[in-house]
Amino acid sequence: MTRRLVLMSLSLIAFGIALLGLWPSAGNEANALLLMMLTLQAAGQTAWHWRNTFLSQLFLSASLILNILLICTFLLPESWVGVDHWGGLLINLPGDWHIANIRPPILILFACFGLTTCALLRMRLGFGSAIQLTQVTLLLLFAMTTDASLSVASMVLAGPERITLTSFVSLLLLAQWIDVQPALMHMWRRTIVPLVISSMITLICLLAWQQQSQDENDRINQSTYVLGDKIATELSREINDQLNAMRRFAGFWSLMGQTPTRGEWQRLARSYYKDFDYFQNIAFIDPDSVVSRVFPDKGRNHDVLGVRLLDAQPDTPLRNPLELGIEGHTGIIDLIQGGKGMVSYLPVRDPRDGTILGAIAMVVDLAPLLDRAMDTARNEAFAVTLSERGNIYIHVGPESRLAPWGHRIPIELPATDLTLGLQPTQHFLAATRGRLPEVTLLTGILLAYLLFLVIYMYRRVSQEHGIVKNANDALREEMVRRERLQNEIQWLARHDELTQLPNRRYFLEQVQSFSGKMPLTVMILDIDFFKTVNDKLGHLEGDRYLQKVAAVSRAPVESAGGILARFGGEEFVVCIPECPRAVGRTLAEELRRAVQAAGLPQPATDSVVTVSVGMACVARAPLRLDALLQAADEALYRAKSSGRNQVQVAA
Repeated sequence: MTRRLVLMSLSLIAFGIALLGLWPSAGNEANALLLMMLTLQAAGQTAWHWRNTFLSQLFLSASLILNILLICTFLLPESWVGVDHWGGLLINLPGDWHIANIRPPILILFACFGLTTCALLRMRLGFGSAIQLTQVTLLLLFAMTTDASLSVASMVLAGPERITLTSFVSLLLLAQWIDVQPALMHMWRRTIVPLVISSMITLICLLAWQQQSQDENDRINQSTYVLGDKIATELSREINDQLNAMRRFAGFWSLMGQTPTRGEWQRLARSYYKDFDYFQNIAFIDPDSVVSRVFPDKGRNHDVLGVRLLDAQPDTPLRNPLELGIEGHTGIIDLIQGGKGMVSYLPVRDPRDGTILGAIAMVVDLAPLLDRAMDTARNEAFAVTLSERGNIYIHVGPESRLAPWGHRIPIELPATDLTLGLQPTQHFLAATRGRLPEVTLLTGILLAYLLFLVIYMYRRVSQEHGIVKNANDALREEMVRRERLQNEIQWLARHDELTQLPNRRYFLEQVQSFSGKMPLTVMILDIDFFKTVNDKLGHLEGDRYLQKVAAVSRAPVESAGGILARFGGEEFVVCIPECPRAVGRTLAEELRRAVQAAGLPQPATDSVVTVSVGMACVARAPLRLDALLQAADEALYRAKSSGRNQVQVAA
């Protein structure tokens, strides 16, 4: 119960962090979509820890749908669903809704996706929860350590948003790790190998994503720099062209050697004005710095006629042509007619004596000049500025939703050095950036996940197969052991354990099987004075005597095709099929001599152990075993009565 409360507390803290850090405010209305996704995810995980499966599945499924939609904005090709299409869905919403404002960095999105699917799959190891949480951990580490510039056209992971998103993911991740920890500890042998392999693949894919993202950013950076350099070159060329044209214009009036009349001025200035439509005006200034001619002579341009410029603009470089006879150029100034521009003054001399007749003023309006130098079809994709010594004078294009980086390209002019600034828009970056890095990352994560499942299931099946195999081997060993035990029991039931000879039961069964093999001979052997051996030498020694007698007697009997059994105590019994009386007697004598030759000391006679043998033989059927054994026993009795160590044959 305590553990569940801890897990619920972590999820609720994450829920609160998301609400506080991403609550929509003025200018941040687009946070509402991301906040909805995160709060649904936190609520779903809290419900899971609360063991409310229905609410958990409901909240997590809704969060997953939003997550997939945001991921699709990164993955779908521009030709399928362009940035303009996404923008069309957001344009009617109140506030600054744009594709770059509603989606967090792709690493955070994938991390939230992994946490959501892990919770939906109930955090089971068999469904890959271990690799999912490991992948989320790696994604979070890369999101916290990777350069923010790699997250193009998305929320910048910096400042409060960085703290909010990383804290939110970290808390939910910690809660899920705690939840799966018992199962992971229990199944670590099965999990460790696929987890290490899949984690390495995920790490490689993250490094590949990082490199591809950097390459893609470098490509966009290079292409925008080339465009900016092209605009700067075109701007510089345009200014030089119009300056050279005006030098020719001033040279013409110098050749004329007179102040132009109004009609001549209007006719010649009109052709130059048409060629350079960004001229605000072309004026002729007399030696006293008074504007005497202007084209076009209308609107605010007409108002400058008769103005003495050295009084209106004391620091103007007009003194250069009027006093020194050299060109004068301003930097960016506030024009008398309004707006920002530059003015070039070119001297007009009398060719006869070099007297300065006046100056030609060329007033350039920078805004139309910059429009002419730019590709106007791409004005909405870039913001272009002209600045001088850090002061921005002209701004063309969008002023918001701009990329956090741009280019500054110097432009050398006769009187000053301008700086052209080119800054792409988030819309342009989202539309032109390739989808390969994100596709590579997603493909690698999915492949690592599937590989984990394959290896995990293979190891699980292998372990279960090993368990079954071990159980089969143990069962087989048990069966062999039981069979051996059963055989041993069966053997003990039919044999004498001391002498290893068949016992009475087995002997009687074998004799019945010999009933068709006549003549049949039966012998009973009894060790002479065996009680004395036990009394004088002990029962252990007596047992050894029994074993020795059995050993020396067995070979002759079995070589004759018969059976030797222990009948009880110190008595042994022999049955030989197809054995006539005479052959039987010979064999009985052989047995008696074999025992005597064994040389076992006999304390009763101070000699060696001997046996008495009683033999009976039946020549033809039927076999009456009881009678045959009775006859052999009586013959044994006679042998013992006659002095022992001899063979007696029944009649």
